[in-house]
Amino acid sequence: MKIKRLSMPLVVVLMLSAILGVQFVAATSASETASISQMTHGYYSAAGYTEITGTLGGANFVIRIPDIWNGMLVVGCRGYSHVFDPNSQFALDGIAFPLISEGFAYASSSYGEGEYCIQKAVIRIHQLTKYVVDNYNVPGKVFLIGTSMGGNLVLLLGEKYPDLYSGVLDICGVKDLKSLYEGAQYVLSLTDEEISALLGIPLWAVPAYRVFVESWLADIQIECGGTLQDRPQNYEKISPTYHADITKPVISVIGGMDFIVPPEQTEMYQDAVALAGRSDLYRVYTVPLGGHCDLPVIVEALYRFGELVLWSFMIGDPVTCTIVA
Repeated sequence: MKIKRLSMPLVVVLMLSAILGVQFVAATSASETASISQMTHGYYSAAGYTEITGTLGGANFVIRIPDIWNGMLVVGCRGYSHVFDPNSQFALDGIAFPLISEGFAYASSSYGEGEYCIQKAVIRIHQLTKYVVDNYNVPGKVFLIGTSMGGNLVLLLGEKYPDLYSGVLDICGVKDLKSLYEGAQYVLSLTDEEISALLGIPLWAVPAYRVFVESWLADIQIECGGTLQDRPQNYEKISPTYHADITKPVISVIGGMDFIVPPEQTEMYQDAVALAGRSDLYRVYTVPLGGHCDLPVIVEALYRFGELVLWSFMIGDPVTCTIVA
């Protein structure tokens, strides 16, 4: 595979990898059989990368390994959907393919279900990460990228498994479910005209927004075993704001005009990180006119991913990078 253009942060990363001592080794064979009995594979070659699909722990997954691999792995985590089809839309292709073109391997899971499934998703993503690392000879660093609910997920995973993950990129992620729950309840108490004025969305779009919020509230109540008033500790259990003792670099990219996960969510997490004495490991970038995981935010996030990778090398993370051809 020929890479036509590399963004500057990633160029620096690859140069740094060479300075650290690069070795060329043979790539994992695509004919390799799984060591886990519950797993089935479907392989096919495409231009520039090999794709592996299958199931693990009841969740579908995809693994994509570029022909020219820099040895590093990115694990992508999708956002919330109450109408989720486990056979589609879990690979975050708009994020995956730019990274694959830069030489990163990519893996993603369906989590095995829809709704706001943080607890099971934590298990499935950790399980998938370990599987890829153990079976595809990942010689370099492993990074997490998550959007919306996926941002909630990767922040928890990064704090829980610092020996496995070298850095976290959160894109418009939920940080405090207690605050978001209260905000959602308040919004639903308003008239359509008041919601339109408050959030700056067209009046005709308010009914669909109201249905989305109602569905989210119902799903999060199922996930947490009750309402916020009944089970506040369960909301804290899966909220990054209450698990902010990070030990690896974390970058959040948010939209200044995001009315799904408002910027105040990130401000709360930033305060929690500071309280834990970890501010030197957290950076926030706001796209002033960006919305919720829209194109301007995703473009900024892809650029900041290069910064995250370089940052992980600069802080002395002991994991070294190997180029696989």
